[in-house]
Amino acid sequence: MATAKTDTTEPSTATPASEDTLKITLASSNLIKSYMVASVAASAVPMPLFDIAAVTAIQLRMIQKLSHLHGKPFSEGAVRSILMSLGGSVVGYGVGAMAASLIKVVPVIGWAASMMSLPVMAGASTYAIGQVFNKHYAEGGTIFDMNTDNVKAFYKEQFEKGKAMAAEAKAKTKETVAAAA
Repeated sequence: MATAKTDTTEPSTATPASEDTLKITLASSNLIKSYMVASVAASAVPMPLFDIAAVTAIQLRMIQKLSHLHGKPFSEGAVRSILMSLGGSVVGYGVGAMAASLIKVVPVIGWAASMMSLPVMAGASTYAIGQVFNKHYAEGGTIFDMNTDNVKAFYKEQFEKGKAMAAEAKAKTKETVAAAA
């Protein structure tokens, strides 16, 4: 005699993400990607150290916009401290970026050499920083309670992901410039 099998599992109580959450997720993703591309472009400026200042300004503005998007307070001083801490967490990034920027003083060869790595590193850093702040804000944090030691592993992971994305953005920028010429 066959018996009917009954399902005694309860229906899922998980609620779909709210429309506001989805809007914030989409907007923050687009914002981070656009600022990553801006960092790639800014690092191509052939003036030593200007590129680092420009990328830092781009990152500050991105974090300010992410803060506003998530309804969180923004403090440039607090963010600068976080940026310095995170930038040093990728071995050699800060020193490498400075060296790549300074090598631009060597005519032609220096600028060409810096173009090999600096745009990708700047874009990757911007992407990773954006992802760190976005995740921290989405989890309810603010810039005032971010513990950089707790987010360094996530930053490094996102930096690696950002390198691939920035390399793609750099290639597309080259194609666009070549097509316009």
